[in-house]
Amino acid sequence: MPETFSVEIVIPSYKRLFIITETLKKIRQLYPTTKICLGLQGDMPSPEMLKEFSKDQNLRIEEIALPSSTIAMTTCIKGSAADIILILDDDAVPCHGWLETHVEAFSQDPALTYTGGREVRLVKGIHACSDFVRIIVEWFFGLFLSRDKKINGRIVSWFNGLGLFFGNFDMPGTCSINSARGCNMGVRRDSFLAIGGFSPNIIGNGYLFEVEYGLRLAKQGKLGKYLGNAIVVHYEVSSGGSRTAGRYKWFLDFLHNHKQVVKLLGPQAWIGSAPRLVKRLLF
Repeated sequence: MPETFSVEIVIPSYKRLFIITETLKKIRQLYPTTKICLGLQGDMPSPEMLKEFSKDQNLRIEEIALPSSTIAMTTCIKGSAADIILILDDDAVPCHGWLETHVEAFSQDPALTYTGGREVRLVKGIHACSDFVRIIVEWFFGLFLSRDKKINGRIVSWFNGLGLFFGNFDMPGTCSINSARGCNMGVRRDSFLAIGGFSPNIIGNGYLFEVEYGLRLAKQGKLGKYLGNAIVVHYEVSSGGSRTAGRYKWFLDFLHNHKQVVKLLGPQAWIGSAPRLVKRLLF
């Protein structure tokens, strides 16, 4: 008999109240009574907006004084009474069966600590030449990974010892992972708290928070599971958000977060991290 879990959805957001309001409406079309916690940073809701939010008896708000996605999420999760926490970006909308797929995975595997779902991106694509190079590199490093960490030969949601990151978050199917896509992620709350939650040393927009979390668990021999049927549509709205704090500050946070991951893997991880840093610095 499958175990029954209580669930809460956690959504961190920074200065994007106009976006999160629309996201909530779409979530409620699928899950009208599921508990939701908003980890709000920056601008707080107006009295009129708070009045509207208060109509939802299953919605709570955590106000975070300083901008930090990781602190916002950890605060929401610590304050939750749910067994399973599902994390969404404020501009990501779940598809039918999303919540159920995450919960079923935890129910089927009592040792499972976290899950990562499938992301359909509406804005950013990959150039054909870039994708060809990715596939060649992925094929080579895939020779050193077991089949349970790949789907049809493609590496999914895996950060290797050289600092190379293989995403492929839009793949169907399931496999073992050592990181997840933070816009669509589930955690078992007791396991999350036992390892200390998301690291407060991951700052700013929280880039790599899920990687750092997954790598800490991997050191304990615990991997997550990728779920191709737990789908969200990620609109990746460009306005608002952490990048409005300034491009230079954003890059320094980006560099800082890479340092936290390198500490877990060793200095050789700068090899794979360097191309990402150069790309973000130039573009």
